[in-house]
Amino acid sequence: MTRFQTLITVGTLLVLSKLTCFAHLTGDLDHDGPEHYDPRVKPPTNIVISSTGLRSSGTNNRASYISGAFQPFSPSVRTHFDRDYFYVESDGMPDHRMMVGITAWQQQVPLPQLYFGENAWRFPLWPIVATNPISAKTHFFRGAIAIAVNGVPIFNPIKNDGHTDTFLAGELDDFGGHAGRADDYHYHTAPLHLQKLVGSNQPIAFALDGYPIYGLTDPDGASVAGLDEFNGHTSPQLGYHYHATKKYPYLNGGFHGVVTERGGQVDPQPHAQPVRPATTPLPGAVITGFTSATDGKSYILTYTIGEQKALLHYSENAGSVTFDFTDTDGRKATKTYSTHFQPEHQDNSQPPRNESGSQRPPRDPNRQPWMKVHALEMDINHDGILTRQELLNEVDKVFAGFDHNQDGKLTESEYSGPPVRSPMGGYVKQHYRELLDETGVITKASMTKEALRMFEKTDANHDGKLTPDETALPPGYKAEPPGHMDSNPSPK
Repeated sequence: MTRFQTLITVGTLLVLSKLTCFAHLTGDLDHDGPEHYDPRVKPPTNIVISSTGLRSSGTNNRASYISGAFQPFSPSVRTHFDRDYFYVESDGMPDHRMMVGITAWQQQVPLPQLYFGENAWRFPLWPIVATNPISAKTHFFRGAIAIAVNGVPIFNPIKNDGHTDTFLAGELDDFGGHAGRADDYHYHTAPLHLQKLVGSNQPIAFALDGYPIYGLTDPDGASVAGLDEFNGHTSPQLGYHYHATKKYPYLNGGFHGVVTERGGQVDPQPHAQPVRPATTPLPGAVITGFTSATDGKSYILTYTIGEQKALLHYSENAGSVTFDFTDTDGRKATKTYSTHFQPEHQDNSQPPRNESGSQRPPRDPNRQPWMKVHALEMDINHDGILTRQELLNEVDKVFAGFDHNQDGKLTESEYSGPPVRSPMGGYVKQHYRELLDETGVITKASMTKEALRMFEKTDANHDGKLTPDETALPPGYKAEPPGHMDSNPSPK
């Protein structure tokens, strides 16, 4: 195939001089909206952006174009750039009503985050087309995949269990967002309300590969057509870019550009700072109201369970956050958490030393990936092929085996207790640190994420199954006992 180069020309963009107010928009995520993308259209891989002359003569123009998209939200959102990257700083709190409309609530609430300085969002100033674009259907279930122009991160619409559409599950508010396990507000669908504020000629977000995400129409207001499976297409004026849609994938359904995936998320990216352990779902709760004080440090969230009303008032103080709960029976409770809260799994102790004084024993050069070694043991129907579903069944079985109190999370007393005798059970015992979430516990989602990470790494052709050629071991290789691992000791 002949390769060709596309030179992006950037016109002068009209920047709104002042952002006046946010209208409370409902129905933007109407599931009955038009379907714009065609999953049969594959992202092009033969388009390259000519870097000759662009970096030297066009960097300021490119940065000015991107800055213009974020400008309406200044000074709450600050931007800067260098030769390679564009940086976005914010506290992650949007200027619209949050949380209202959620019918599946995890009891998390929005708190400002420190996405500043070295913890700022960043994406390539000049995107690079990926040789092998990566789909968000099977990757990037943790962390953000884009940053909205109002400084709010956007996560994969599929939650970290790898299959639940957060919008269809009722976990999102009227603007497509909710508070995560670190009490960090973020969107899971495209923030369509922003197009009505910034105009159709401006992006509403930027994917973390550097390509812009526009709204439901092209910049000239025309209907969008010819989107690939990642919700993107190419135009003479803009080159490659993504679009929002009212149905899945809602925004960029993967990355047309080059990104690095590590631990199931785009790397690097900022981290949120929790102030308390992650909470659990509150069955039957429907969030009906959310208000914040003018100082931005005090909030009231109201909800109902059946016809009974309840509320949560929380406020930031010097070095702490106080939560005042009033349940449906009128009973009150107060909890205060230090803003220096550290999740349980953060362990600053030194790793054990061996007799020679080195930090860890030398790695066995013959050691093979765990998934290859134990794939056949998880092959339930014994056809010589481990499918993705068989692996997920193994995770479900092992998690249930460890979760003695059936609260949906594994604490140290559970995963360090009696073993679940299966390959994945052995992995939990020996590699528990890799399964902990940001709050220091193992959830089914975090276990599933790690299992799928290993599976996808071994699944060379990404067909959702591990065939004998993909799990073949070197001749004479002696497999370890089922589930055995020797790299991490069990917790004491």
